[in-house]
Amino acid sequence: MSIEGVLQNVTNRWTAAGSHRPFYMGIGGGSASGKSTLAAHMAERLAPLHVQVVGQDSFFKKPEDMPQYYSQISGQYHPAYNEPDSFRQSEMFGACRALQRAECDVVILEGILVLWFEHLRALMDLKLYIDADADERIIRRIRRNMKQVEDCVSITDYYLESVRLQHAQYNAPTSAYADWILPGGIADADERTVAVRAICRSIERLYS
Repeated sequence: MSIEGVLQNVTNRWTAAGSHRPFYMGIGGGSASGKSTLAAHMAERLAPLHVQVVGQDSFFKKPEDMPQYYSQISGQYHPAYNEPDSFRQSEMFGACRALQRAECDVVILEGILVLWFEHLRALMDLKLYIDADADERIIRRIRRNMKQVEDCVSITDYYLESVRLQHAQYNAPTSAYADWILPGGIADADERTVAVRAICRSIERLYS
């Protein structure tokens, strides 16, 4: 089915349910696949509609309360930021449900595991997954994280020992829940742009 066909089905369901709440969109994908960037771009693109962006990272537990993984490199346990139990789930579900009564048109939930949780998927009218190759994602992680941590070795060690494994176990399988999978690579920019424009036009028509 084409993106237009998917969007027609999605908007038909939202309209049939009644336009008494915001249109919910979920954006999942691997670490550094471009979720936050896409969410911010779409919020800007959808103006003047009032868009509320919710980053799943804001619900991380304190490091000491997170699941731990054992590093063969350091010989120590470290927090694992990429598992379902890494988040304050009850608070996250409650905050996202509360936005059904908010004064906004669109709610965008973005994060590595927004498609993992059934409670969040149940809110979503449109579920997207950004599929970016692992080599591009690790390069983006290094560039991004070195702005805060000037240690490329620790960044790559964490990716190899934790992120990569948890991506395969928890993140990648959530692509099966997506209504549409967006290519996340640099070479896929044109294809991604076409799909994003179609999505935004479809949402704009709901409020025209």
